Amino acid sequence: MSAPTLLTYGPGNVDETLTLAMTNMIPGIKENIFNENTALGWLYSTGKERKRGGASISHGIHYARSTATDSYSRYSAMNVAPQDNLTRDQWPWKQYYATVSIDGFTERIAGKGEWAIEDALQEKRDEAENSLKDLLEGDIFAASPATDDLRSLPNIVLGSGTEGQINGTTSSFWQSAVVTGGSWASGVGRTQLTNLCNTISKRQPTGPAEVLISDQTSVEAYEGTLVSQYRYTTNKADIGLTKLMFKEIPWMWSVQATSGVIYALHSDAIKFYVNSDTDFVFTGFMKPANQDAKVGQILLAAALTTCVRRKLGRSNSNAA
Repeated sequence: MSAPTLLTYGPGNVDETLTLAMTNMIPGIKENIFNENTALGWLYSTGKERKRGGASISHGIHYARSTATDSYSRYSAMNVAPQDNLTRDQWPWKQYYATVSIDGFTERIAGKGEWAIEDALQEKRDEAENSLKDLLEGDIFAASPATDDLRSLPNIVLGSGTEGQINGTTSSFWQSAVVTGGSWASGVGRTQLTNLCNTISKRQPTGPAEVLISDQTSVEAYEGTLVSQYRYTTNKADIGLTKLMFKEIPWMWSVQATSGVIYALHSDAIKFYVNSDTDFVFTGFMKPANQDAKVGQILLAAALTTCVRRKLGRSNSNAA
């Protein structure tokens, strides 16, 4: 990187006011880049499990009913055919990093002393960590994940395709519930999403979806159908919703979400595994032999998985 760019001083650039008075430097760095990472936040708070070791992640899967059941009378022969209805999936760990680097000159003049405004090293670490979180949020919604990326919701929450090394196209037990949405204004969107939520609710593990996650447009289309139903109890009309719910299921949106798709997720079915030894861990700094600088990495090893794919769902092509 080049040397820091300094302000131009001298007559014509700095007058008596700027000569006699210092600029009032307000403490803190004001964020102008990063957005809220909604899906990553929900996975970390609800669907996250820390696991230590293992070359990969694998769930035991019960994929078929026993056929050795029937009614009988007295001495009727019973079906004693052996049953083998278990298998396993497999999910490899995916590794991520964010590099933190600072040159010695910047650290010495901006990291200490009376003229230092902020903690330069901490700001750089915060920037790297937030950048990594932004990347992860994007990968969670990636249409076509790269080989080293997490598996994504558009691929996991689908009625076909191989995920976790189990073919969902040929195995009906490994298919998410999928419906085609439609216009919220005409009621089709509500009807289809109601059907999706009811379908998920009847499948084990018992209970409805725990969260709906979509893009901003889908949320606003649904919210628009609710405005006419508001009853104002104060003199100020407020058409905003601080907490959006559908069938008592919280509904949130992500800036990086799939356009026109509403995902219905349950924490017993979608699992975000994080290696307990590599959970946004900072490696510490190393100094290259030929530079007045130091470099370190923030590391994460994780796997976005499903262990009950049929308990997940999506509503496609939702419109206003």
